[in-house]
Amino acid sequence: MDRRILKLIPPACVIGALFLYASAYLNRDLWFDEALTFLNFAQMDSPLEIYRNYVIPNNQILYTVVLHYWSMLLPEGIDPVVWFRLLSFLFGGATLLLLYRLFRVRMGGGAILLPVLVALAVSVPFLIYATALRGYMLSALFVTLTLDAALNFAGRPGVKRGILYGVCSLATVAVIPSNLAVLAGVVLYALPVFGCRFYARRAFWLLALIPPAAFLLFYLPILRQFLGCLRLGEGWNDGSRALLAVLAAFVYSFAMLLLPGTGSLLAFDRVRYRWVRSVRALIWLLPVPMALLLPVAPFPRVFFPFWPLWVLLLAAGVRDLTALNCRWRRRWNFGVWIGGLTAVVLGWSFIAQQPMFRLVFSRRFGGAGADDYFYGYYLRAEHTPRATAAELAERFGGRPLSFYASFQADPWPLLFYLNAAGVEFRDFRFDGPRGPVEALAPGMFVILRSDESAAEIEKRFGRRLTPLFSNENHGVYRVR
Repeated sequence: MDRRILKLIPPACVIGALFLYASAYLNRDLWFDEALTFLNFAQMDSPLEIYRNYVIPNNQILYTVVLHYWSMLLPEGIDPVVWFRLLSFLFGGATLLLLYRLFRVRMGGGAILLPVLVALAVSVPFLIYATALRGYMLSALFVTLTLDAALNFAGRPGVKRGILYGVCSLATVAVIPSNLAVLAGVVLYALPVFGCRFYARRAFWLLALIPPAAFLLFYLPILRQFLGCLRLGEGWNDGSRALLAVLAAFVYSFAMLLLPGTGSLLAFDRVRYRWVRSVRALIWLLPVPMALLLPVAPFPRVFFPFWPLWVLLLAAGVRDLTALNCRWRRRWNFGVWIGGLTAVVLGWSFIAQQPMFRLVFSRRFGGAGADDYFYGYYLRAEHTPRATAAELAERFGGRPLSFYASFQADPWPLLFYLNAAGVEFRDFRFDGPRGPVEALAPGMFVILRSDESAAEIEKRFGRRLTPLFSNENHGVYRVR
């Protein structure tokens, strides 16, 4: 077979794996953060207005700008939500292809990356953020590009390579400011290229200082808004639980490769082993100070942009073990080894995608309702704000309506789908950062999550609620 065709087989298999489970993730309803991002920020008039309105971390600025223009390209006849999700899906596919294209030679061949990238493509966390209206997959894409630029600059420092590295760093922090910590991982990954006396190389210090300089360049003009976002204190109160969620998600996703991935540990037995190569292991620990030292630990999803770095570290372990096996065993069959690893990865993915299995991990490690990686409420069959909005439009459309939605009922997706269904609004109220709703007017519709108590709402507002209809997601009432 032609070598050019052989080179295309691994990336084709990786992209094919991405499509195995993608349909269910692409066709899910919006959840709170996604609808808020689109309605409050992506629909602003210009990129400059989006940039200046950094009032909450949901505005992941560069991603929001890209989504702003992507939404303008919506073709006729396609579900808008599916179209919006396709943007991150394209970022996900590009990330996989770039990891293969840019690092296959560094890993000793594309075949080594095949089982690792297939495991990434079919993992639940990757599919969540490869279909989300959020900036985490765009972050992973830019981290991959920045790492390649950093390695090229470290290998042969030059002005053009330095500028490219700076642009990539700027783009990375422009999506999410916490990506600055991921860029610290990029510096650690590139550090061994400078050798044991890295500290004596001017290029190393340039490599280390460019990311914080890019961060300051982007956020100093909106410093007041940035500090306001920090004061919101959003995240998890228990940093150790956040770290456990991140660790469990990675273990869950790469379970079949964890033992082969320890191959790098065998490097300590090498006669010519250099200690500086072990610096890359510190990348695994970078989330620890973020989770334990900050007043409020970041949401576990904030650490997803680390995954390209961690995946490459895992692939390096598989490479080292493979090389040693090839050396130790005369009848070693490289193709059977890689094919076998890929097969067990795909077999595990079928188990890992099962709802009941994901639910167990969600309850044990994911933080239940705050789950970012396993089976969050927005991934479940009962999350149907679209259906609730459609039934309201069918029953009561044609005249202006007033609504109150509880915070637990996911008000932003309801607002999005009610707008899409053509419902006219007289009022739409929900409890939020601006304060709780103080009163309900007669005739107003009340939307609660299915497990919420209507009696509590009646007691709070001193009004009677008449049930209208319910589904797995919501109960809808009328104020009397």
